[in-house]
Amino acid sequence: MAVKQRGPWARVLLAVFVFLGCLAGWGGWTGIRAFLASDFMTLSSLEITGCRVLPEERVREALEPLLGRPLHRLRPDSVAAVLDSLPRVRRARVHRRLPGTLVCRIEEAEAVALVWDGAWRELDAAGRPLARFGDAPPDLPIIRRSGTVPADSARCLALRALAALGAASFDLAGEVSELAVEAEGLVYYRNQSGTRVILGWEDFEARTRCYREVFTELAGAGAFPAELDLRYRDQVVAR
Repeated sequence: MAVKQRGPWARVLLAVFVFLGCLAGWGGWTGIRAFLASDFMTLSSLEITGCRVLPEERVREALEPLLGRPLHRLRPDSVAAVLDSLPRVRRARVHRRLPGTLVCRIEEAEAVALVWDGAWRELDAAGRPLARFGDAPPDLPIIRRSGTVPADSARCLALRALAALGAASFDLAGEVSELAVEAEGLVYYRNQSGTRVILGWEDFEARTRCYREVFTELAGAGAFPAELDLRYRDQVVAR
């Protein structure tokens, strides 16, 4: 059986097709590289939201070294880790947006109390001090020092009491003026009436829930007693 031989033109055409394929591939890759290096894909803008106490300039200073870099090479989780290290930042969320924009959402830690340590310092719910940036301290419950209980223990009791009051839907700034550890245990003074409220040493959640049940009645009457004792099970004693 005779085998048909390919002529020289077939080899020429094959070579041309291979060359054109290579040229197309090279052109496509060159085009992709040019697109990735274009202004459209280069970080040129920072969009920052969520800053309330932390100055936005502090966030921009942390991100400015990234300006001019290819957007596709920036890892949002790595950028968020940098922002998480800034003062007061509880969590940072970062994503990329075309053209050339990095969007950063800052979630700040919430202060729940103030302590005096040569200056007013804010504490979050875990007792961590929060940095301030020149503003006056906010209107928050004050944890007073106690002479009989170590400062850390008193602070821990006060924060537990504040968490229990918050869980019982009390407005902490409106309800609590000062907290301290006294002979009866944890005691706080109401902001509006000056009432001395005794919480004792433990089971703050149950005691504040019981208080919540009678609070509306007391507030409606508009006359809080001088003292409320919450140390007894399922009852509030007024004096």
